[in-house]
Amino acid sequence: MKSAVIALTLLLASVSFANERVFDCAVTQLNKNAEVPAELDLKNNPQVLFRHGLKQWSLQVGGLKLDTRDLTGPALWLDVDSTPSSVEYIFSVEGSTEFELSVNVKDHSAQLYYWGLGEKTTVGSFACEVIEQ
Repeated sequence: MKSAVIALTLLLASVSFANERVFDCAVTQLNKNAEVPAELDLKNNPQVLFRHGLKQWSLQVGGLKLDTRDLTGPALWLDVDSTPSSVEYIFSVEGSTEFELSVNVKDHSAQLYYWGLGEKTTVGSFACEVIEQ
């Protein structure tokens, strides 16, 4: 019985995000000329949701979701860089930079960039609500 409780506790701890910060962002302006993957579909799903925990993270951009808890998904990496006015979250998939989310620390406005073929393309501007959990 004791081992079942320990196993359940470990399972729940590995699935949930502990001490996470959630960025729930709604589009304020899209770059209509941005060449981005069709699966993003930001016109029909104009939201960016980024969950940043201590050891795990997930990013949903329109219809695309990247999640470090998906053990069958591609290799994911997150780099964080900051300045006095913003924090940049740089998301890589299989060793290639894919997205960058730049969040203003004062008003939580954000810019989303897509790195297609090594070129940084502005996808759009977003207004974010930041939730500490």
